[in-house]
Amino acid sequence: MDAPEPRLDAAVDRVRTRLRARTWLRAVAAGGVATTAVNVIGMVFSAPLPLRVGLSIAVGLAMAAWLARTASRATAIAAAAAIESESALDNLIVTAVELQACARPVSNEIRDEILRQAEARLSRVDATQVVPLAQTLAMTLAILLGTAAILTVGSDVALMPGDAINRSLPASTRGLDRITVEVVPPSYSGRPAETVVSPVQITVVGGSRIRLNVTSAAEGVVAEIAGQAPLVLTRGDGGFTGEWLAERSTAVAIRPAGGAGKDARFLSVIAVPDAPPVVRVPTPGRDLAISGSKGQIAIDVDAQDDLGLATLSVKFTKASGGGESLTFTEGEVPLVMNRVDGRHWRGRAEWVLDGLNLSDGDVLVYRAIARDRNPNGSPVQSDQFLIEVGQLAGAVGSGFALPAEEKKYAISQQMVIYKTEQLLASARNGLPSRNPGAGWLEQNQLLAIEQRMVRAEVVFLGGGEVQDEIEEAAHSHEVAEGRLENIGRAEMLRAINFMSQAEALLNDGKTPEALVREREALRSLERAFDRRRYFLRTLPDRSRIDTTRRLTGNLKDARSWTRERSGVAGPPALEQQRALMRDLAAAANTGAGIDASLAARIAALDPAETSLQRAAVALASASSDQARRDAVWHAMQSVTSHALKSMAGTDAIPLMVDPLAGRLADEMARQGKGRQ
Repeated sequence: MDAPEPRLDAAVDRVRTRLRARTWLRAVAAGGVATTAVNVIGMVFSAPLPLRVGLSIAVGLAMAAWLARTASRATAIAAAAAIESESALDNLIVTAVELQACARPVSNEIRDEILRQAEARLSRVDATQVVPLAQTLAMTLAILLGTAAILTVGSDVALMPGDAINRSLPASTRGLDRITVEVVPPSYSGRPAETVVSPVQITVVGGSRIRLNVTSAAEGVVAEIAGQAPLVLTRGDGGFTGEWLAERSTAVAIRPAGGAGKDARFLSVIAVPDAPPVVRVPTPGRDLAISGSKGQIAIDVDAQDDLGLATLSVKFTKASGGGESLTFTEGEVPLVMNRVDGRHWRGRAEWVLDGLNLSDGDVLVYRAIARDRNPNGSPVQSDQFLIEVGQLAGAVGSGFALPAEEKKYAISQQMVIYKTEQLLASARNGLPSRNPGAGWLEQNQLLAIEQRMVRAEVVFLGGGEVQDEIEEAAHSHEVAEGRLENIGRAEMLRAINFMSQAEALLNDGKTPEALVREREALRSLERAFDRRRYFLRTLPDRSRIDTTRRLTGNLKDARSWTRERSGVAGPPALEQQRALMRDLAAAANTGAGIDASLAARIAALDPAETSLQRAAVALASASSDQARRDAVWHAMQSVTSHALKSMAGTDAIPLMVDPLAGRLADEMARQGKGRQ
């Protein structure tokens, strides 16, 4: 193997020497900074001048010596990598240096060619451009001169107060000295207020009050909250203060009034909404049927909430009779409560049926109802369960008979109507309410919950909702009974729509209007459940291909065809995402514009998107150039993934599986039969 090229070694050695020199200069500068810091601390505590100076110099020398030991890492390969990073020589210099440093199974021709090309390209490389030292040298000299000046300052010289320093600066250079965030959760949550100093991200309960306290020498401070009007903080004795209600997740950029984006601080607020309680009945957890009117049934109830429960109860309704004489009786099952903690309650009841005056054919419907401590929250109801007594009733009303499941739905809708009538009667006549602790709107909302559950059961019975259901049913025909028009599906849809309207009216407290919709829903259910109707979704006949027209076209009309791409309109936020991507790309290339305002724009795209929040926090927390570049690339990936989720997907294009299908295949088949 030939000797290495001397020009390659000389160029690498020059870069290597400058790398070591830069490391030593930086070590000396760091030692000067450490010396100055220790000296200033000694001046603050009024330490004697000899002790202060001696300790400062010792700490500075130790820091410089500790950092200078990294100069040995400036190897030939590191120098080659520095040349590659500056000149982009396709890893040629690193390969040549590694071939010199380590024996590799490479032929002499390849090795000589690599060294020749490396030498040719190195002729255009300037070591002073690869490792510039002028700026580092100037910085080191400035630090040493400042350190020497401070070391000569006597202990009788007082330091300028920080406020005086800030006031001596122009208004455009004054920044934010200290940011304190106080979180006051809603009173019903039971959580104490907490204070955080200079956070980047906080997680709060939805509805918490966020209070900002900013210490700054600027003329004013503004908090730019995504999706809201800017919050101008008011000046007080302790600085600038302001507050807002965090009802949803958002991003905040805090900056001096009139300041640039680089002066801003970023704050990500993750608002976790108050979840409704989760209530279930594990025991018995199913419908029951009993033969007699007496007995005892064990019921277990389990309820949990993220912040805390307020009430837990078990309500029941007894349905007796049939047809127009169907009556309902309501009541409550007493529970023995076991409060595991404020957020988890368990209840158990031994329900004695002896005093309910049950008869053959009666039905008991019971459910558990829980409510959390949120005054604006709605009560949550568990699944409803049935207890059927004796033989099932054969008819619910005159003119039609129902199977067991369909009877259950009709009884449920009639029960909702009965409860609504009782609520109106109690309001008109001044009678005591069935729920004396609940207001008018809350009683209506409880009925709305039951109406919504009945609607869900009817939808499940009909196989789900489809679009254009009325038109579909109008064009279908029955085979039985003289090809009667099948209006059963349309009546089912009308009943579902009436139930939806009744639920909305009950939620608004409009009980008389809701009662009208409930009765219309019951009448539609009765017509839909008539024994002459059956419910089958109509299916269109499959179109058939006319094989007699095959190969009868005119070849002169045949021409090539290119499928035109259909334009897909992006969502309204797409332009905002594109502008943000352009700014991120510019920041990745130039390193400028990476500040809290850019992080706030990332988080504001979708405050509920976890990946965007993490990217914004990483960008706002980055302290070095490499960390900022990594944070920018991570943010670009997160924004791209978020944009792809909101864009419409492409349609699949079916391809012909058999490449010989058509006239050629027919001709080959005909010839094959002829040979046989």
